[in-house]
Amino acid sequence: MTILTRRLFRTIQASRGQFLALVLIVTLGVIIYIGMSSSYNNLSRSQQQFYQDYAFADYTFQVVKAPESIVARVEALPGVLNASGRIQKDVPIIKEGQERITGRLTGYSLPMENELNRLHLLSGRQLEPTASGKVAVLLDPQYARANLLAPGQDMEIIADGKKVSPAVIGTATSPEFIYPMKDAGSLFPEPERFGILMLSQLQAQQILGLPGQINQLLVDLAPGVDEEKIKEQVEKILAPYGNITSYPRKDQSSHLVLQAELDGIKLFALTLPFIFFLVAAGIQFIILTRLIRSQRLPIGVMKALGFDNCRIMWHYTSYGLAVGLVAAILGTGLGIALTAVLNNLYAQFFNLPNMTNEINFRVVLYSFLITSLVGIASGFFASRSVIRINPAEAMRTQPPSSGRRTPLESWYWFWQQLSSSWKMSLRSIFRNRGRFAVSVLGIISSVVLLVFSCFSLDATDYLMNQNFEQINRYDYMIRFTEPVKYSEILDWTRWNEVQRMEPMMEVPVKLHAGGESKDEVLLGMTPSNRLKRVYDKLGQERQIPEEGILLGKRVADKLGLQVGDEVVVETTLGIGPSRSSRLTIMGINEPMTGSGSYVSLATANSLLEEQELASAVLLKLDAARMPSVENRLQEMSRVASVSSPARERETFERLMGTTTTSIAIMILFAGLLGLAIIYNSSVMTFNERQRELASLRVLGYSRGEVSGLLRKETWMQALLGIALGLPAGKAAGAAYIASASTELYSFPVIIYPRTYFIVAGLALFFVWIGQQLAIRKVERLDMVEALKNQD
Repeated sequence: MTILTRRLFRTIQASRGQFLALVLIVTLGVIIYIGMSSSYNNLSRSQQQFYQDYAFADYTFQVVKAPESIVARVEALPGVLNASGRIQKDVPIIKEGQERITGRLTGYSLPMENELNRLHLLSGRQLEPTASGKVAVLLDPQYARANLLAPGQDMEIIADGKKVSPAVIGTATSPEFIYPMKDAGSLFPEPERFGILMLSQLQAQQILGLPGQINQLLVDLAPGVDEEKIKEQVEKILAPYGNITSYPRKDQSSHLVLQAELDGIKLFALTLPFIFFLVAAGIQFIILTRLIRSQRLPIGVMKALGFDNCRIMWHYTSYGLAVGLVAAILGTGLGIALTAVLNNLYAQFFNLPNMTNEINFRVVLYSFLITSLVGIASGFFASRSVIRINPAEAMRTQPPSSGRRTPLESWYWFWQQLSSSWKMSLRSIFRNRGRFAVSVLGIISSVVLLVFSCFSLDATDYLMNQNFEQINRYDYMIRFTEPVKYSEILDWTRWNEVQRMEPMMEVPVKLHAGGESKDEVLLGMTPSNRLKRVYDKLGQERQIPEEGILLGKRVADKLGLQVGDEVVVETTLGIGPSRSSRLTIMGINEPMTGSGSYVSLATANSLLEEQELASAVLLKLDAARMPSVENRLQEMSRVASVSSPARERETFERLMGTTTTSIAIMILFAGLLGLAIIYNSSVMTFNERQRELASLRVLGYSRGEVSGLLRKETWMQALLGIALGLPAGKAAGAAYIASASTELYSFPVIIYPRTYFIVAGLALFFVWIGQQLAIRKVERLDMVEALKNQD
């Protein structure tokens, strides 16, 4: 071991508290970098492999019904590699106790080798290509698990107005059902009340009364083709059969959610770790600069003994490198553990078979390279001052730095009001502006992370309150298997349990404007509706117009529409020519979830050239009698599903339990960052002012008064960092929301006033802990040793 290596270890031993604090900061960055990057790689690789192996369709077209022969016509189009036709329809599932929920019945042509969106069998046995015998279904794993269904059990569904009892033969998933949601307006999956039922195409056609028919077409396109042109050609072929909607893979709901999650992980992996690395680099630079200044005499001796500038610079640079390597070693192990935790978490939410849980050695290598470069860079820039040290000059006592008035001393009236301890603390700050700035920036970073962590809780709470308190004020939403005349169910209002009933009509349409088109679902309600209100994401209530349309902002932006413009509304809910109408845009609505496009119930019916049609009704009931009403509704064959906001809220709160754990980890990391910064800053201040503090003790100052000098400087750093960090945290939240918004959801930047107080309190708590750890040095201050002439 060389002399300089032994000296490096002695330096680390002498400043082990600061060294460990720096290691902690860099380790936290490495943990986040490895955990997030590896999780992103594992999730992305599993997604891409699943899409490729099971032929995820590039485009999906929904029709009322069409002959199976239409598939060959579409497949013959130039640029189309493959096409598959199938049946997909939502049907009522009757659970035990007669509760009625929704199942998405999806047929598959067998064998599936050349089909798109193929099934991956998870358990049980595969489907058989026969229409005879008992109907057999595979279930999505989340639904099967939530409803305790296993192979060999029977279910009960209503298909084509008849009760059918399919047998469960196993579980399976498909690229389109990685994250199974009922529709774009759903906040989250509800496996207790919505599931995917997969069966053979022949059996699906048989039980739905659609022999030789399909209602969904999947298309795989050749690379580099004009997707829009092929879409128009396919829609032209499907036009006589009631082309309801079409969408590319990027707009498929399951893919949208998974891709948004991947984008979020990638953003965190590329930003959060580097906050820790940059803060560590700044603190290392300050520590090494002070260390070199205090070791001016030993450096002069080393030069006199023949050590050149490069060796001495490398000696001090090695301190930063040691921090990086120790942190990388510790962070790698903990980062791998975090990867396993995140992978298990994602496996609960996403139906991805063969979810990889691999250690990404490239990410580990990058973490070592990054931490080493951070340490070397900070050490190199700090040690450049070694070059300017002349051995002969270094042997002499270093003259004291020239004193000068601080800017605050120019404010005579203010300066005179301060006590001597405050004056000393302020002078120390102004004479060490670099150290003060780095510490403040570090605290700002810590506060930004705290605000960002708590912001998601506020956004979720805001979403829940708006959705379950302001928007949905009904007790039950009853969806019908087919639209019904409102007059046919008007007698429900005479039930003793029913306090209020309101109809609604969902109409799938195509909106056309300026040569562009967009599929949309219009929700028709009476403008005086009280059980379901319309609010935008900022909490402003919007009025449904008697005539015209309240258009969703995402659709309006795509079509380039504004209030007062006209839009062509095309709808087809039956075989035959489509119906087109012109509606004036009366307002633009930007909801948090769903499409956000509304018309009056009368307008919805006029689009269909119908009157008094309703696809669902909302009920407000006497709370004591709710179970009896639900039992009565479950017995009606035309009722497709009965949903309750109360049950949805329970499911949502249960799902949030896993999110709370990740938020707690983020808060801990942010707090440890602030603690380490304050500890290092306080120790640096103590080391620089050690003789001054010892002199004050000799003059009669108590330990508490001497400690107060350090505390004042620390609290000024903390308060300034918190004051600047709170708005910076909100800006970071806004930037994240802007990047994470999708077709499915768009949240406002909601941070409650109480959150700012909580974040400030947490920051002050961690600052206080770091301060207490550093102040202990004052208790152990050796006045005689500190006052010796070190030169």
